[in-house]
Amino acid sequence: MTTLTPLAALYQHVVQEEMGLVARVDEDGDVLFRHPDLGTMFFSLSETDPEFLRLVYPNFADAADLGLTRAELLEVVNGVNHRCKAVKLSVQQGRDGSVGRVSAAIESFVAGQDTLPSEALLRAIVTRCVSAIRHSAGQVLKDAGVLKQDDADRAN
Repeated sequence: MTTLTPLAALYQHVVQEEMGLVARVDEDGDVLFRHPDLGTMFFSLSETDPEFLRLVYPNFADAADLGLTRAELLEVVNGVNHRCKAVKLSVQQGRDGSVGRVSAAIESFVAGQDTLPSEALLRAIVTRCVSAIRHSAGQVLKDAGVLKQDDADRAN
């Protein structure tokens, strides 16, 4: 059974109260929630670094599903990383041999060293963080579609 730490309890409370979503704490102490439009997201938390916020939207797209090569996907992700605020997109090779899965994260320091962030600050930024991730994920899907269409047009 996972012990609810003050840090995890704070994030769980903010997600539930500010966003109106059910949040649970997993065995690693991360706070997971399911966004109705995006799917599963989580705050990756560390009790030894409570001032560091990391909101992760894992594996929201796959190169094969998008009809792109790994190189094409990396080009799309690089372009979105360059244009969009706050979000860091990354491409991982899947354990199942998949060409590449895209994850999004927002990372920031939100309090002084070894200090819990304030609930008011988290409430003020949590919706914007999710919105920034939604925007970047949408841009990846849009740009991938454009690239795929351009490839199809060149083939015809």
